[in-house]
Amino acid sequence: MDFMLIALTTVALAVGLRAAHIWYRASRVQIVPMWTRNGRIEPVDPMQAQAEWLVALLETATKSGDLNRRASLWTAAAVALSATSTLTSLF
Repeated sequence: MDFMLIALTTVALAVGLRAAHIWYRASRVQIVPMWTRNGRIEPVDPMQAQAEWLVALLETATKSGDLNRRASLWTAAAVALSATSTLTSLF
């Protein structure tokens, strides 16, 4: 019983740390203009430059949102494992 409790607690810790790492990565996503990624100079046309910034913002929001979704699933798993560990320790 003690081994199972230690194993559950250790797995819950590892899963929680994985979730924290993904949350951190989601907060560090950078907005990179399209012309920088493609090795070009900034467009002279203001409308074209604005459009490329908007595309970059949308791609960044999508990537960050995906990382946030993954982190929330890992957090839910960490909470479930921690609850299981706590309930196991009662018996």
